[in-house]
Amino acid sequence: FGEWAGQLGDGRAINLGEVLSGNGTRLELQLKGSGVTAFSRGGDGRAVLRSSLREFIASEYMAAIGVPTSRALSLVASPEPNVVRDQFYDGNHAPEPGAVVLRMAASWVRFGTFEIFASRSDWANVRRLADYEIEHFYP
Repeated sequence: FGEWAGQLGDGRAINLGEVLSGNGTRLELQLKGSGVTAFSRGGDGRAVLRSSLREFIASEYMAAIGVPTSRALSLVASPEPNVVRDQFYDGNHAPEPGAVVLRMAASWVRFGTFEIFASRSDWANVRRLADYEIEHFYP
């Protein structure tokens, strides 16, 4: 933690696109845990129910107390334990119920998004990304 790892996240999320809400707010939609993506790094791209519930509850609580946050719009659980994980990192892998979260945020751009381009000395895209973020979120 605390330094660039050469890539973002674990590859379980996939961007669906963006929508404009009734009041004109731009929102990006994303699925998390729906399966293998181009960035899954050999993983299965799945999410377990326990972490998906935690994300759902935490995002709703943060929104309720006025903290700007992503929001979980829906959570769909698998009907049977079918995602194998080592819950306690003790070598005991076991099947758990899986889940897919549909989530939204004003932007999924994070500090690491800039680091991808910077790590490649791609300053033109660092600037394009910064200009996009400034234009849409800090006019």
